Amino acid sequence: MSENINNNENFDNAVSGVEVVPKKKGKKIALISGITAVALVGGGAAAYNLSDYVKNQVNLRVMKPANYYAWVTEENSKEFAAKARENYAKAYDKAQNGQSASVTLSYKASEEFKDYALNEILGEQYNEYDDEESKSIVKIITNLDEFSIGCKADVKDNLISGNAFAKLNGETLVNSDMAFDMENFDYFLRVPELTEQWLCMAMGESMSDYLIGTESLMKNPYEYISPEQLEDLIIRYTNIWNETVSDVEVEKKETLDICDITVEYTVVSAELNEAKLAELFTNYLNEIRNDEVIKNIVVNEIGEYTEEEYYEEIDDMLNEIAEEDTSNNDKTATVNTYIDPNGDIRGIRFTANDEEVFIGLGKDGDNVRGEMYFADENEKDFSIELYADETDGKYNGNIDFTEYYSCDESETVSIEFTDYEVVNEDKGYVNANVTFIIPDVDPIAVDFSTDGSSQDISYNINFDGTDYGTVTLSLSADDSAEVSIPSKDGAFVISPYMDSEPALEDYIPQENMKNFIYDILIKIGFSEELAQDGADDMMEEMYYDYDDNDWETYDSDIDWDDFAADFDYDDFDEDFSVDSDVWNPNEEGMFSTGEITDDGEADIDVELDDSNEWFRNEQYQETNNA
Repeated sequence: MSENINNNENFDNAVSGVEVVPKKKGKKIALISGITAVALVGGGAAAYNLSDYVKNQVNLRVMKPANYYAWVTEENSKEFAAKARENYAKAYDKAQNGQSASVTLSYKASEEFKDYALNEILGEQYNEYDDEESKSIVKIITNLDEFSIGCKADVKDNLISGNAFAKLNGETLVNSDMAFDMENFDYFLRVPELTEQWLCMAMGESMSDYLIGTESLMKNPYEYISPEQLEDLIIRYTNIWNETVSDVEVEKKETLDICDITVEYTVVSAELNEAKLAELFTNYLNEIRNDEVIKNIVVNEIGEYTEEEYYEEIDDMLNEIAEEDTSNNDKTATVNTYIDPNGDIRGIRFTANDEEVFIGLGKDGDNVRGEMYFADENEKDFSIELYADETDGKYNGNIDFTEYYSCDESETVSIEFTDYEVVNEDKGYVNANVTFIIPDVDPIAVDFSTDGSSQDISYNINFDGTDYGTVTLSLSADDSAEVSIPSKDGAFVISPYMDSEPALEDYIPQENMKNFIYDILIKIGFSEELAQDGADDMMEEMYYDYDDNDWETYDSDIDWDDFAADFDYDDFDEDFSVDSDVWNPNEEGMFSTGEITDDGEADIDVELDDSNEWFRNEQYQETNNA
């Protein structure tokens, strides 16, 4: 388009006919022609600005290869940086406003599972047992319809509060409140049915020993890097590549096979030798050296280096590069960048020292394909392949993960998906049916379902035709929070630096705990007698005071002086050898060599092995007793 507009000859020919028109009309037509010309120029400019396709095609034809490559990478980096800034800003807003999230893991038992469990525990005649324990087991498993555990938490300003629960058939077994002060590392917990008093684990001092210099990173990253600074970092370090790698070749149309489709991309090829790599690393290090954002994080936030040490560390690396011999001008690495007609980077191939890394994405009609692999000496080591077909905004296909052991031996794990669609892009909620295909394992089918406000992930446990029930993970999140942190005043506080460990009885009376455990066992289905016995047994374990227990001491009646054998160690050392006869006595249970002399001294040619059985030898025992 721009070539025709800038061609004066064509432009003149287009308006040369105005001379044969009467004067008054000629002025009007000339005016119209001028307006038309302006409209054409303006339209071309608008098309250039509005259409990625037109913009890319124009720049591909009019720019020098290095300028075109720099423009493409810069445009793509700007787009990526803008998206990163946007997501980072959203995360920052969410952190400021707080977030609430809930997670529930539930299991719904099938009748087949119940029958299977009872057969495994009690046998096929499980209904015929009359003892209390067997009847309780039958009742517990038969009444099991759904069991769930979960928690809900609000998060804001490094504070977390919420509750956790366990339910059986919709009835609450345990409900606990919790709170975390991440700034001071105070953890609060209580079970209202047991006590209203909070238990506080004050971990601040002990945690600080392990987290020196990282407290700020854990607390609030938005205080030391803003969304705008993040965007600037991405663009600046991309531009270093553009400014350094300027010797490139452009192939306007090259076919590329991605899985089972063939696409046509513009390919920009850059060859790097040792000198160019040294220049690239030097430019990056110089930028890092003068980067106030990175220096502030390393020096002030993490505290890993002082400012002087920061500069010294980078200068040492720069000096090492400068001292390297980079006189070899042979090609060291090649980077191929694949660009689609709209100017979007769709793939990169990096090769060096017979090793190759490729990442590519392509689309042919409704067929979307993606491929990534690592290869060594033209043989793949590992690959990931995406096959997806789009229909009405939904995708069907599979992702294959393949490890190659040799040219003709490999193993593939696949993830197959049908009707995949994103319902809530901000939270990542999707609808899909996903099946994991693993060699020598039955397929694992997982169902993703959402109404846009929460996500359910369900797995029906089915092996060899038997339905064992369904496990479901439910997730939801809201962009608001109400956090409440209890006071340490009045709490039952424990810490690693206390002079003595507090007793559980000091926090929860044993009788309260016993009744609490008893009630839970009754809800599960235990008989009153078994629930009472179970609660008593647990109390013995939980409230047993080892300090108050009088341990028996055992006095040995052995006279060790009489027990010690009067060996002639000189002869013993000389004749010491290793064999199996003594350690593993012969059939008669006797030493094969050695004897006890009349005066009680041992003259034994000891032969040993590693069975550690010598002390069982009857002759040794009889002789020693004598």
